[in-house]
Amino acid sequence: MRTVVLTRPQPVHDGVSSFLSQRHVPLLSLPTLHVGLRIHPEFESHLQHNWNAYHGVMFVSQHAVQFAAQRLQALNLNWRTELWAAAVGQTTAVSVQRAWPHAQVICPAVNEMPDSERLWSTLQSQTADWASQRVLIVRAQNGRDAFLNWLRGAGATVDVWSCYQRENLSWSELQYHAFVSALHQTGVVLSITSQEGLNSLLNNLQHLNERDKHTLLQQPVLTLHPSIATHARKCGFVSVHVAPIAELGAHLAQLA
Repeated sequence: MRTVVLTRPQPVHDGVSSFLSQRHVPLLSLPTLHVGLRIHPEFESHLQHNWNAYHGVMFVSQHAVQFAAQRLQALNLNWRTELWAAAVGQTTAVSVQRAWPHAQVICPAVNEMPDSERLWSTLQSQTADWASQRVLIVRAQNGRDAFLNWLRGAGATVDVWSCYQRENLSWSELQYHAFVSALHQTGVVLSITSQEGLNSLLNNLQHLNERDKHTLLQQPVLTLHPSIATHARKCGFVSVHVAPIAELGAHLAQLA
């Protein structure tokens, strides 16, 4: 059985680790990105002046919820009853409900791919007059502008709050050798949640010898979105798969 390597930033609460452990799947947690709070005083001043004008807040990840909740509390900004929240997937939606139990949360269905396209389709089916809407997008310092472009194209007024940042994480010598050992002994299944995370993984493995590099590219890769899968194939991986986060654990166990 292959060893599953989880590369997503911590902390994250999606039940994948416990799912795999219960099924005795060998597991390595080797994050390739560090996620941290990003404070932007000028934008937070803007946020304080305009908070009551927003009709909806769009969260792109669990980390967006985590850091936004932290800063909103520090700024004494409370979630209003009439304010809707949008989440790209079920785990992000659960995080929103934990932070603001009374929030109305809009997200793709459980059996749908958790991505921007599905969420936008869901939002369009529920909102007819975007010209009257003011929306806040909460994301990292770098991100896709898909939502921003769609919302503005539909006539909405949109602000983007980059309240956290992602940075490449360098593995320790012990972590590097744990990965190489798993690659040699069992083979690995790589769980990749972003293009940046994959780039950082390859950067951590740049000193592999040519034989190990070839072996690495033969290992199965499981991603959450077709765009990440396309990037993985461009990087040379030959066995690339896509699964919604709700089915991530089951697919990883199957590939192992």
